[in-house]
Order: sequence, then structure tokens, then C-alpha cells
Amino acid sequence: MAAFGDGYVEQIGGAFVSINLACLDDVDPADLVQAPIKYMDGRHDNWFNEPAEKRHL
Repeated sequence: MAAFGDGYVEQIGGAFVSINLACLDDVDPADLVQAPIKYMDGRHDNWFNEPAEKRHL
């Protein structure tokens, strides 16, 4: 699993970087559980709405 990724999606404002928080050293698991999560439906280019199914995410 990669520690980070980047890309460009015009619909979400252009360039972005995503960081895999689980790869960070010395992060308390409780802090990971509390981290905000925003789901986006990139599969259907519907970036501003959550996907209908996200149980697997």
C-alpha cells in the first residue's frame, strides 16, 4: 500500500494529495478512528456526493 497519492481532478479543484494515515509513525489508533472521512463518488464522476454504497470502504 502506498503512503500517499496525488492526481488532478478538475471537479474537486484540480491538483490533490491524499495521505494514508495508517502509514504515519506513532499515530495512536484512537486518533485514526476519530479522523474525519469524506467519501466521494469518483467512480461516477459525482465528486460532491457520497457513493450510494460505501460499506466496503
